[in-house]
Amino acid sequence: MAFSFLVMSKLVIAAANTVTEADLPNARLGQRFGRMDLTSQLALLAVESLAASFETITRDRIAIVLAAQTSSLSTDAEYWRGRDNPGGPSPTLFTYTLPSAAIGEIAIRHRLTGPNLCFVGCSQDVLTEAAELIQQNEAAGCVCVYVNAVSPTLASLIALPTTAKACAIFLQRGENGLRVWQENDRDIEALSATLRPKISTK
Repeated sequence: MAFSFLVMSKLVIAAANTVTEADLPNARLGQRFGRMDLTSQLALLAVESLAASFETITRDRIAIVLAAQTSSLSTDAEYWRGRDNPGGPSPTLFTYTLPSAAIGEIAIRHRLTGPNLCFVGCSQDVLTEAAELIQQNEAAGCVCVYVNAVSPTLASLIALPTTAKACAIFLQRGENGLRVWQENDRDIEALSATLRPKISTK
């Protein structure tokens, strides 16, 4: 009976945000932020305004599900370009040559120790995977993130335009939120743009 209640209770979008590269110069997230790759910076800044919603849930019950549209290719390209530098490629940058690196940065900053999952490619599965984690009682809430980052260096190598955008949603079980999540809610970009509050990053 308890399990049935968990599955049937509503999931709500508690918070949402969207950021672009234009938002990065105004970010005030400490010295560590400046050393991160573009994907991690975008993801972390997008999640920052969601943090107030984490306070009602123990941190080991908050999951993170992230989709990186271009994997870590922008960082990989920057790292490869550094091979001719004195001393070789940057060891600091090497840390970010995994698409899941942004999950680690989010978890560290907000002390989230629940399950995590990283997709490479489109964002269509992020919200449904997050909902499943909550409905299966593996988490009580989930930070959902989608990042699309194509740096100028990467754009010069592949046929994609430069872009730098991230969106984030916090999904949890409850009665109050920006809106009730529905099974056909798959477009995290559209939802986060529609629901995003006007916030200050200072």
